[in-house]
Amino acid sequence: MNPPLTPQDLRSALEALDHVFEAFTEEIGEEPTLGEFLEIMSLAIEPDEDVLPGAPVPLLMKAKKKNGRWYEAELSDSVASLNDNTFAEAGAFLTLLMDRHTADGTPTMSTEELANGVLEVLQASERAFADIAAEDIHALTLPKVKKSFRSKTGDVFAIPAEPQGYHLAVVIGNDRMGLAIGLLEGVFSRPEVGEVGRHRARHIPIHTGTRLIKDGTWQIIGNHPSLLELFPDPPDLYWNAVTVSGRRFGEYGGAGPIEGPFRLIGKAEAEAVGLLDETYRSSYTEEYLQKQLNEGRFDNGPAPRSWL
Repeated sequence: MNPPLTPQDLRSALEALDHVFEAFTEEIGEEPTLGEFLEIMSLAIEPDEDVLPGAPVPLLMKAKKKNGRWYEAELSDSVASLNDNTFAEAGAFLTLLMDRHTADGTPTMSTEELANGVLEVLQASERAFADIAAEDIHALTLPKVKKSFRSKTGDVFAIPAEPQGYHLAVVIGNDRMGLAIGLLEGVFSRPEVGEVGRHRARHIPIHTGTRLIKDGTWQIIGNHPSLLELFPDPPDLYWNAVTVSGRRFGEYGGAGPIEGPFRLIGKAEAEAVGLLDETYRSSYTEEYLQKQLNEGRFDNGPAPRSWL
């Protein structure tokens, strides 16, 4: 059980929380849902292994309502369209909670303690999300990780396919959006890389979390940096010609690494990556990515630079 925040610490935390909401509503034009808020929290934090050891990335918090039922988040594309400001404010809010926890000499903080800290500030704020009031949230929880496997650039991991086989992906890097990966073409009967030279890119790089790698569900099967040559590094993110915040990117949209620089794109590229038919997503939760792989979402590309 967390010791309660001091009145001064609580004021600082409430102010930091206000900045998160203000940054979101300034861009999107409305209050976030609880699901959007939790997704922002999960993507914003960069856990310090010394302070928050063994933490899954992203920190996918689940909420339980006071009526005893689990909160079910509706799918939303709003978080993927946010610029850096909201994530920076969310990261500052979480860092403040961790700093306050360790200020009294306690060297580490558990993910449970962090979730409890977020809930304490939410309830003190008397905030109302777009779909639920903070006072109606009974608990925030995080998945327990029994054994942790770490991934590094060039690692290849196997994602179980249905009804059998494996999808393979290579780790390109890790940034604010999560783990950047390149999907390899095909479904494989065994979780093995085999002859490296036979592999082809299946799709443009995307982002996901590391939780299923850390718990061993997605098995790391080797490290092959040569496969990185199949994908642009750093990977591009894409924005619609007019974002939800009103920012404009030419006639068809913009693209570029997360830290920039950005470039305007043409119709062929916008169509290839899914901006025109609104199927583009920059990041996927682990389970949703696996579901999409099994449904063939990425089977028809686009492969990197296929529009050129």
